[in-house]
Amino acid sequence: MLFKLHPDTPKFQVFVLLNQELIYFLNKSINQQRFGRRLFSYTRVGKACWENSKANDLSVKNDLTRDKFQKLFENLKREIETNRQQLHRVVIDNQDLSSFFSTPDPALLSFLRPETFKAFKVLAAHLYGATKDLQPIIDAAGGANIHSHFEAFRIDTLNGNICKACGMEKLAPFRANIGIENQWRADYDHQLCKSKYPLFAVHPDNLIPLCDVCNQDAKKAKDLFVAEDTSLRYSFYPFSEEAHSYVLLEIDNLKDPNPSVKVSWNTSDSICISKLDTWDNIYEIKNRVEGEFRNLDQIIENEIQPENYTEFEHEISRKARAISDSILKSKTWAYWYHKFFCVLDSIDKDAFWERSKFVQSMAMDGGDYILLG
Repeated sequence: MLFKLHPDTPKFQVFVLLNQELIYFLNKSINQQRFGRRLFSYTRVGKACWENSKANDLSVKNDLTRDKFQKLFENLKREIETNRQQLHRVVIDNQDLSSFFSTPDPALLSFLRPETFKAFKVLAAHLYGATKDLQPIIDAAGGANIHSHFEAFRIDTLNGNICKACGMEKLAPFRANIGIENQWRADYDHQLCKSKYPLFAVHPDNLIPLCDVCNQDAKKAKDLFVAEDTSLRYSFYPFSEEAHSYVLLEIDNLKDPNPSVKVSWNTSDSICISKLDTWDNIYEIKNRVEGEFRNLDQIIENEIQPENYTEFEHEISRKARAISDSILKSKTWAYWYHKFFCVLDSIDKDAFWERSKFVQSMAMDGGDYILLG
């Protein structure tokens, strides 16, 4: 994450309750011989999970929540008892996600049969995709659904409406004269993807709103802790760690026709470098930043429109002055543009100005040539 989440970020109570119900079910499944009501808690959440079944709604063709739990239970009964005990113990022991991020173990569930793991994965996807929207569960969570939680997450005094992973995009546009229930919201990203880590599918600390670019275009189902070559890697824990102080931005080939911006890391700590590399790989940070600054002359023209060198120098210095964290974390691209102008303010601006003027004059001459035939 470019910026860590605010320490007062509210937990989504629906996920808290569903996570508790899942743990309860896995515990009861250790010794229970038959699938039945006693596998679920005698709370409104357990009741809602039990009653949400196609057997209770003949108009539904697909399996519902109870049916998904039953498939997992049937597969768990094919496991040896020690495996059922181990599954429950693994879930209990990994509720503190900060510890998991410190000492990741991507093979947590490798002891399960493939069929059991698949049933667990199907249930996990259903809990997040459908069960969270059941009204009795929302009522049990105090009436706050996922739309309400999202609005609470992005208020200005907490996380704001900027993606914490990249600092480049808004989470979602806010529309005036539209109620909370009908506002657009960002998708919730599973930091630990539910297809590979189903035990965290509804863990409240595993789900974070991200912008569409980070979540849908860049991250998709990438594994935070397993690289493409299957080696173990580390990742920033979003509630307590952030990347922004380790980012170095440089301008290469300043006097060339096409100078370029390059992003690198300003730390020698191997674990931190691993986390930064993971952050870059997951969200394509370097490619997106370097792509944004691919035309520096256009950036200067768009941002400051200088008419002479004095104005050029003054505006760069002005944009490089210190900016409050609240602005850097609340305006799209603010962090990255401020970093760019700080670098530009520290280099040979005379050379950059002369090169820029030459490029612009060549462009104008070319335009005149075209117009004159």
